[in-house]
Amino acid sequence: MNILFREVQIDDKEFILEAHKEINQVSGLKESRFFKNIDKDLFQDKICKVIVAEVDGNQVGFLLYSYLYFADSGCGIYLSQAYVKEEYRKQGILRQMLEELEVREKECNFIMDFVGKENKVMMQALGKLGFSSSDMITYYKKIEK
Repeated sequence: MNILFREVQIDDKEFILEAHKEINQVSGLKESRFFKNIDKDLFQDKICKVIVAEVDGNQVGFLLYSYLYFADSGCGIYLSQAYVKEEYRKQGILRQMLEELEVREKECNFIMDFVGKENKVMMQALGKLGFSSSDMITYYKKIEK
């Protein structure tokens, strides 16, 4: 199978938003501003990035990410969402997308991801790909606008 990795295009918006719904459902998340903010955040201000995976001209997966910085580790990648269509799973596409991400963002020293407690599929996938869970506790404060 030949996989093409490319930067996001506006034509990918519907695919990304449909996958976002699925990811949120599996993760047990109820709220999301992404639907309202995708145009500004991804296509205008470019505060996040997406790598799209295609097979035979069809979108089969993507990685949505941005940058972060840890004092002890330096520049890193925050993997906000990783998605592969169900019929393409267990074929190494997620692994290949992550390898592509590392090549494209070679100045970064680590990749981190937050996974919803209910998203067992992603937990297993990341474990198989060499990710490990941390002992850090996540604190979160929403800034009201």
